[in-house]
Amino acid sequence: MRRIGFIRPNMFPGRAADAMTPLVFGLLAARTPADIETVLWDERVESVPLDADLDLVAITVETYTARRAYQIAMRYRQRGIPVVMGGYHPTFEPDEALQFCDAVVVGDGEELWPRIVEDARSGNLQPVYRATGMADLAGVGLPDRSIFEGKRYAPADLVQFGRGCRFNCEFCSIRAFYGSATGYRNVGQVAAEIAALKRRHFFFVDDNLFNDRAALKSLLREIADCGKTWSCQASIDLADDPELIELMVHSGCIAVLIGFESLDADNLKQMRKGW
Repeated sequence: MRRIGFIRPNMFPGRAADAMTPLVFGLLAARTPADIETVLWDERVESVPLDADLDLVAITVETYTARRAYQIAMRYRQRGIPVVMGGYHPTFEPDEALQFCDAVVVGDGEELWPRIVEDARSGNLQPVYRATGMADLAGVGLPDRSIFEGKRYAPADLVQFGRGCRFNCEFCSIRAFYGSATGYRNVGQVAAEIAALKRRHFFFVDDNLFNDRAALKSLLREIADCGKTWSCQASIDLADDPELIELMVHSGCIAVLIGFESLDADNLKQMRKGW
């Protein structure tokens, strides 16, 4: 095993002007043995060389990129290169994905990745690798951002504090993926990661940053003097906490993305989006 290729497919031909770094591959690169080279091709910002010299291909697949992911996978497999798929779509549809790849990761992949690499190295890749639950976020560690260098991404770094969501909206894939579980990284580790970022602005990729009031306040106090600006996704009920709003302001928050799925109270109730 000499070289692993990470691939992020695009749903349409051409560059996506708002493409941001695929953080998952930074996490996997950091967990890849040092004697193996890792390279990333993100089809949103560059073409994928289907003739690349690789020993293993790992593709992250969302439902809207599944068709393209399968096309790419088949081209590599025709050359005898094994392909591993992970992400939301293979987690929900592993049998479908296995028609186009050699192995599927069901659930979070970081803790499984070292085992997958060793199995591929020994020629013993298994068809399904299943996470037993949410990854231990305290042990996730820092991403290797070097694989993003030289690529034309949007000018914002990505940071993750927690996973999962405390709400149970009928339409949402987050609850379907994680169930009722939520998890958080170590506050000090996240603060240190933010302080070391090269760009002035960063985006929290958490699906709902406002999952745990106490944990979030602790983090915001830690990064109050980081000298950066940030944005996030969160539920609108954070506005009920004036202290939290002040902490967000003083720590550099400049934008919050809030989902207004409907303004009709009956529709919200039907989707289990009640208050």
